[in-house]
Amino acid sequence: MVSHSIPMGYESLKTVLLHTDPNLRFEIAQRIPKIRLTEKAVPLRIGSLSFEKCTTTVNSQSYKLGVYRLCHTEDILNEFTFRNKCGGVSRDLDQYGFEVPSAFDPILNGDVSFRTRFADVHRRDTEETEQSFQFSLRGYEEALEKINQLESEGKTVEDFLAGPMNEDDQRIRRKLRIPKKQLQSGLNGCRSLLLPFHYKRNNLAPPYTCYIQLTIAQGNVTKIQRYEYNQKLYEAAKKLNEILFANRPVIIVNKFENRCSDVLRLPVAFKIFSKFVCGFNEQIFPISSIVDSSRTLAELRININHAFVLNFQHSFVKNAKKLSIFTHEGMIDQLVRALETMENQRIHIGFSQYDNPSANNFFQLMQGWLSTERNIGSMITFGLKTDQIGEEVLELVRTQNEITESTERCVTFLQSDATKVKISYSPCDKGMFYKFLLTVKIKKAKNSRKVK
Repeated sequence: MVSHSIPMGYESLKTVLLHTDPNLRFEIAQRIPKIRLTEKAVPLRIGSLSFEKCTTTVNSQSYKLGVYRLCHTEDILNEFTFRNKCGGVSRDLDQYGFEVPSAFDPILNGDVSFRTRFADVHRRDTEETEQSFQFSLRGYEEALEKINQLESEGKTVEDFLAGPMNEDDQRIRRKLRIPKKQLQSGLNGCRSLLLPFHYKRNNLAPPYTCYIQLTIAQGNVTKIQRYEYNQKLYEAAKKLNEILFANRPVIIVNKFENRCSDVLRLPVAFKIFSKFVCGFNEQIFPISSIVDSSRTLAELRININHAFVLNFQHSFVKNAKKLSIFTHEGMIDQLVRALETMENQRIHIGFSQYDNPSANNFFQLMQGWLSTERNIGSMITFGLKTDQIGEEVLELVRTQNEITESTERCVTFLQSDATKVKISYSPCDKGMFYKFLLTVKIKKAKNSRKVK
């Protein structure tokens, strides 16, 4: 019997592509040019999308660009092994091998810039930088030499550190605590950083050939493609994202996260529909330009590490159904003032694993939030590390309010606007750095008359 394959129709192809993994779609479109226009026209659905410098991650697959150095002599091979294994250098290299600061790269049409006055403009080819690398190199060499000496004498580093030491030993004692393998890696790194100074001083061409390497990784599977280094790295990043995302009318992203601190190299008119967006505080305005505003965000997560930028009245922020803020203890006073103007129906405040806010800190934040009249159903939550902190917060609430109702892990009190505030905490297994969740919620009082 002779079987005949039936060509897939246009509508059938569109249906299949709509439910195909985005990374597989990218690969199919590159291998079969005839379906590229159709593939681009079908809405692209992505579970998670994130950008870093020279890296784009779609779901669990990453596309990383770097400058790979293929060495022509064995004597410098080890100096670049680590960087090459990591996908290459994430900055462009000049004729001697110096890394070029990314702040000197131009911003192209369609790009989204996060540059600030703190942008990386530090040159790597100065005399001061060379001296710093030489100092570090000597430290690694002396530490390795001392460890090798102790091993030949049958002694341990711990015994040596516990005994009397001269001035030279005192100087390297911190490095002696570093594992020998890491010391050797640090030594190789310093040597590679010093090589461009040697080439420049002697006007030599480095004994290696540079390529732009694209590393595609998913789990334990890695594919590597190398191209002639005839364009800048930022241009290659732009071209990569254009191949993946350009000319797509609809890109639906469940979770979008930005980890880039410099410039996103994006196609012109790049837009996404997203339910969840995560970024640093100072990046929210630029990020909002690529997120379609016709759909309300389910959650906007803001990380505040450095600058406390007051962007909470921006429509992109206040229209999010849930606003999650992650910061550190030093920002509490500023956060209290900001909470007075936040209009989101749901707010969550979290701190890092290294922070230990007190019950007074959480109570202070609660007061800032309650200082503004809230709609019924509004709520704010906090991550707590211990049960004790939760009980201390409830006790502060009882102390500050004359009339309260208490049950286990819960306190309720009336407000003057015919609402009541319910404050409770309970175990939580979803938090990365906390074990309990403290919840403050506005509820309708049984007696709707306002308290005079």
